[in-house]
Amino acid sequence: MTIRQRLTLWYSSLLISLITIFAIVAFGILNRTMRVQVDNNLLKVVDRVEDWTVHDALQVDQNTGEVSYTMSPNLETIAPADVYLQIWALDESQFPFSQSPNLASHHAPLDPNGMQQHEVRAIVNGDSARMRVITRPIVFNGQVVGYIQAASTMETVDSAVDWLLKILALEILVALLFSIVIGNWLARRALHPISNVTRTANQISTENDLSKRIPYAGPQDELGELITTFNYMVARLETLFNTERRFVADVSHELRTPITAIQGNVELLQRFGHDPASLKAIHSESQRMSRLVGDLLMLAQADVGHMPLIQTHVQLDSLLLEIYSQAKVLSKGHVRVIINELDQIHILGDPDRLKQLLMNLITNALAHTPEGGEIRLNMLREAKWVEISLADTGVGIAAEDLPHIFERFYRVDKARSRHEGGVGLGLSIAKWIAEAHHGTLSATSTVGEGTTFTLRLPLPLDPDKLREHHAETVPNFPVIRLGRQKSKSDKPDSSN
Repeated sequence: MTIRQRLTLWYSSLLISLITIFAIVAFGILNRTMRVQVDNNLLKVVDRVEDWTVHDALQVDQNTGEVSYTMSPNLETIAPADVYLQIWALDESQFPFSQSPNLASHHAPLDPNGMQQHEVRAIVNGDSARMRVITRPIVFNGQVVGYIQAASTMETVDSAVDWLLKILALEILVALLFSIVIGNWLARRALHPISNVTRTANQISTENDLSKRIPYAGPQDELGELITTFNYMVARLETLFNTERRFVADVSHELRTPITAIQGNVELLQRFGHDPASLKAIHSESQRMSRLVGDLLMLAQADVGHMPLIQTHVQLDSLLLEIYSQAKVLSKGHVRVIINELDQIHILGDPDRLKQLLMNLITNALAHTPEGGEIRLNMLREAKWVEISLADTGVGIAAEDLPHIFERFYRVDKARSRHEGGVGLGLSIAKWIAEAHHGTLSATSTVGEGTTFTLRLPLPLDPDKLREHHAETVPNFPVIRLGRQKSKSDKPDSSN
């Protein structure tokens, strides 16, 4: 059974159940109301007859104490034409003392079983129809001296009840057919977007086209959220698929370049014998290929969560000074490296990975900063974060390239980066290390003015213990400020 059939069945069952319950309740209320109305009409007649009998028609013999009827009432004036009425005396076993004219020659009690010491209400089957009979004893001077029986035919009530039952049965049948048709239409309409999801998924799987999306202009209900999630998932898959395809192509290209160079130099060695230049080229290309494979292996392990980080105390000030020293060596005097601000900060992290992150940023800045430019390092403490910024005066990054610089193998200047040995993985690795330390790495840039990378790392929750540890390892270590000062007369030489 399909979902649409089940929804139709559930909808129809619920609707029919509600209509049936409503019909039963309405039928019960109407039936009881009509029967109560019949009883009320009969009780009014019985009350009037009883009042006349007790006050006008009965008397007591003073000598014998017997009760007798002094006169016969005109019941035609007391009872309506549709009410049958009898008055029975205790000594009249075969004929009533008085009865309404509409009973004609009928002299038997309307309800033979009703003549008891208390009021009795009963349904009696008459000659042509059922009768509602109320029997009330006549009490005079504390003793029962007779009975009043009033009856009314139930033909009108029974006819109305039968008519109501037929109407309700017909309504239930019509409602059943209506609910099946409307339920099926509603189910088809409600599940139509799911059919689109299925059809689109089949097209994607058969045509290998991840660019397809499900068109939807309805409300953002459960189905709307499902379609939005599906479209988002397909978009993510398309992005990941394109990234993987580009990744494989870039890896193949990056590996092909050193392999081609190595093969070419090996052929030269085979043809001409020992050649120091060829050996140096082979060594350089093999190192480049080793770095590429190592970076790819590290990223692959990080993607599957197999790259654990060491959690230890890291003195960021000492680490940044070490990076500063290495940057001065790598710059070879062509780029000025400056530390503007350096604070005494201690965090938990992996010192090797953090050093790798900062070295990747330094290497990237040196590669894109022309001779005579500057690279400025800063480290500041915030409330819950430590912020390390690295700003260069290089060529800058265009706005359309800036969102993609942390993607693997993405290069702003592909030709120059490849020529200088870069493979476009350094910033990807740096971003992963930052996020693995629960931090962030972002970049801002202006073309022609330079680029600034900002690393934010969380401070530990209990900094007091870290300060004690830091004071033991580096006692009396002040906050230092190197590089540019506001006073031109007192400007230290922090160039290379």
